[in-house]
Amino acid sequence: MPSVKEMITFSTMVSESTDPNQFLIQFSSCESSYDHETPIQQTKNFDELIDFLEQLEP
Repeated sequence: MPSVKEMITFSTMVSESTDPNQFLIQFSSCESSYDHETPIQQTKNFDELIDFLEQLEP
């Protein structure tokens, strides 16, 4: 995974799910092309999201 200190963007997706604690957030580099964007991280629940956000702390 590239350094998380770079500028990143995120997107969310909504889908039908029976689990209210499940979701998808994709984090991508601001420098990547939107046509060929490859996420640098995907989180699917709060634990994964918190772990990733903790990596962003200096």
